[in-house]
Amino acid sequence: MGPERDLPSRAELQGLVVRELSIVHQLAHTRLNRALRPLGITFTHAGVLFHLVSVGKQASVSQIAAAMEVNQPAVSKTLKTLAELGAVVIETPSDDGRRRIVRLTPTGGELITKARTAMHPDATLALAGLADGQLTQLVELLDQIRENLEHAPG
Repeated sequence: MGPERDLPSRAELQGLVVRELSIVHQLAHTRLNRALRPLGITFTHAGVLFHLVSVGKQASVSQIAAAMEVNQPAVSKTLKTLAELGAVVIETPSDDGRRRIVRLTPTGGELITKARTAMHPDATLALAGLADGQLTQLVELLDQIRENLEHAPG
């Protein structure tokens, strides 16, 4: 048997993961915002559009705010830009004047396609060298982390 080496503790490993996620988030966010700038949107705008697709092309403002873990005024500001671009329409149901429903438009669907195309080179660069099996495992791991956070209290 070889010499024993000190393995990092669980807390140290978790700290390393959080550090790497933070760095990757910042680098990706900056690069993807730059890639999306010619479309007149940010990564946050794209996130709202992707969310609408994932929930069936419509959601209330409060549902979007909860999903993105931001306050409703921040979502409203993002939605205002998307509405000005024709990517979404915001409607008030006749039975509840306090509620607003956001619907993805065909223009929004086209914008999502353009956004994916614009982000593709940076995604390719970021994921270069990872085999398909590694990418599948990464998606599964990130999905598990996301679910843990979504179901965590507070």
